Amino acid sequence: MDGEQYGLRERRTGPHDVPVLTLLVKRVLDGCAWRPVRAEFRFDPATPMIVSVTLVPGRGPSVVWRIGRDLLHQGFFEESGEGHVKVWPAPGREGGIAFLLLSSRQSSAVLELPVPALADWLEGTYEIAPAPGEGAALDWDGFLSGLLDDRRRQTED
Repeated sequence: MDGEQYGLRERRTGPHDVPVLTLLVKRVLDGCAWRPVRAEFRFDPATPMIVSVTLVPGRGPSVVWRIGRDLLHQGFFEESGEGHVKVWPAPGREGGIAFLLLSSRQSSAVLELPVPALADWLEGTYEIAPAPGEGAALDWDGFLSGLLDDRRRQTED
């Protein structure tokens, strides 16, 4: 996999926004096989602790995951996360590659991520909303209401 290019595209949603980062990442299928998956990384300053990742497979519906921004960043350097989302650096790749494990009741996926492109993009998010003050910018009432609404919809299905 050395020397292979990841697709990379950025587009701004507004003049002062962090651009949407579109990458062609690799879904690891077994030890040596992989499948390309388009991943769109979005950041909303209204919810600065979260990065939204839309995975667009070649076939099937898109899936959106919301991942802690600090969890994602920490995983570039050391194992990070627990439960449904984990990120860790690839051994021997010196910061070039990290793995992202996403798991749910229905399925799981391991994605190979290009650290330099993601780290640069994340740096832009920290310039807009620095980590120490990100909680102050969050609309806690709206955030909790959204979580409760999502939970209600899941129990009704």
